[in-house]
Amino acid sequence: MLTLVALVAAILLQFVAVFFALRLTKKTKYRLSWILISAGFFFMAVRRFLEFISYTRPETAERLSEFNNWLSVVTSIVITAGVILISELFNYLQRVEKLREDAEKRVLNAIIQTEENERKRFAKDLHDGLGPLLSSVKMSVSSLQQLQENSQCRLIIGNAEKAIAESIRSIKDISNNLSPHILNNFGLAAAIRNFTEKLKDSGPVGIDFETNMQDLRFEENKEVILYRVVCELINNTLKHAGATEVKISLQKSGNQLRLNYSDNGKGFAVEKVLAQKGKGMGLPNMISRIKSVKGEFDIFELVQGGIRAEVKVKIKAYEKD
Repeated sequence: MLTLVALVAAILLQFVAVFFALRLTKKTKYRLSWILISAGFFFMAVRRFLEFISYTRPETAERLSEFNNWLSVVTSIVITAGVILISELFNYLQRVEKLREDAEKRVLNAIIQTEENERKRFAKDLHDGLGPLLSSVKMSVSSLQQLQENSQCRLIIGNAEKAIAESIRSIKDISNNLSPHILNNFGLAAAIRNFTEKLKDSGPVGIDFETNMQDLRFEENKEVILYRVVCELINNTLKHAGATEVKISLQKSGNQLRLNYSDNGKGFAVEKVLAQKGKGMGLPNMISRIKSVKGEFDIFELVQGGIRAEVKVKIKAYEKD
């Protein structure tokens, strides 16, 4: 009785396997390898069924035995052929996955490019539109100051002139931060050096920047992404780390560009920040940007305090007119 139950269970399990294998056939785009494996599962189920008949009807056992033996050979051949050909299925799945990743990278690159184009447009509108207008107002106010004889009026006009001058400087800074002309005209190393020099003059954090790149230029999208990553890392340090020292190294080695960034702040739990979706100092955004150009981004907390970030990107240097 126990043997009979085991045979029935085996038959049911075999046909369940056949059912799910056939359902997966469509998802595998009817690949021959999976069709053969599915056929092998079906033949195995048939064999279990023949064993059940032989057990319940002993008079048919001898007659079915030879057929079952031949079916066993066919099953072995079919499954072996399917397993040999299965590598083609895996190759297909790998190609599909690569196409998906490439599509995601193209979408992300398009988003980044659109963002940069909008930054440039907005910066140009500020610089070419509002900037000259404020300059004209400043000249008019300066003329009024010279014509006024009342000292109180001259003081008010003088304060207005200073406020306008500060507004003009702010617009220039905003325009440059949105789309730094130094990055566009002189490249990544010059843009980072200019950015860090401004911060050293006005902030409490000492920034040490070193590079071996000189005036080398690279693909525009990679220059922009690396510049934005450096700015984001510095911004995070200033806002959250409480650091007094930042070290940045930008080195070209062969066809690879390496960016090393570290600070002596209080650091943060990297895994915890990455787990907080929609939060966390722009870290996921930086990682996505670097991956969009097939780069590597590693960041970790230092034992002695602070963080260290390492970025590696393959580049192609060229001369930009």
